[in-house]
Amino acid sequence: MEKHKLLTLVKKTGKSFKNQNPTGVYRMILENNHYEALSHVLNAKDLVIYSLLIPRFNMDSDIDEDYDRIEYNMFTIELIEVYNTEPEIECDECYGSRFENCDQCDGTGDQECRSCDNTGEEDCDYCDGSGVDEEGEECNVCQGAGKTTCGRCNGDGNESCGYCGGDGDVQCGYCDGDGKIESKDSAEITYTDFVSWSGRWKMYFSGLKHDDQLDKEDSDNFYNNNQTLILRDYQEISEDYQGYENGDTFLFRMEENPSIVTRAIGKGVVIINN
Repeated sequence: MEKHKLLTLVKKTGKSFKNQNPTGVYRMILENNHYEALSHVLNAKDLVIYSLLIPRFNMDSDIDEDYDRIEYNMFTIELIEVYNTEPEIECDECYGSRFENCDQCDGTGDQECRSCDNTGEEDCDYCDGSGVDEEGEECNVCQGAGKTTCGRCNGDGNESCGYCGGDGDVQCGYCDGDGKIESKDSAEITYTDFVSWSGRWKMYFSGLKHDDQLDKEDSDNFYNNNQTLILRDYQEISEDYQGYENGDTFLFRMEENPSIVTRAIGKGVVIINN
């Protein structure tokens, strides 16, 4: 969008965002249906500049000069913050299933029948296993065999495992059936994409190397600066930041000329890695 058109739009709509910081303006345009028309009019870079301009407009600043300074000084960075040094990860014993094979039955769910010792037969109760009745004749119950089908296992020779109840698996003892354990070798981290137009901050960040740790006070001040816009956050578990403390913040990258494009799916804009 041409500069004069964007400034005209700021003057027409700016008062709707009274007391909002750049991130607040940006979120309202994307998430509030009341501002849906604006989200269609503004392309990705226009939306960012518009969101940075509005607070200046509401402070009666010279938005014509502000536009030039924003466009000239605008830069992007991504900060990584460690927020959980011992995150829950998938249990490496049960692989998140919460169960493990029963040691008693080796995962089969069966064990040898305790009544027939796995034979499937037991002594005939009528003839006491002799095969003959009290008159010395062939036992009618077992037909002289002295054995009958085991009543406990119905002749199978096996019965349900008493330890796992025939399931073949039991609750994982390593994770207590939770499926997750606390990791000592990784950390949970948040990536946050920022756009800023502060020349001071631009010089500060450009003097740092990627993965340099930032002073917490500096990162907090930048985060809360009224010239800073937060585009997006996303989380993951990383082994690169094990051993650090919660709240440690690192510079991930710096873009002198930010490539800001519309998100492919759904609302929002993102910084594209070149």
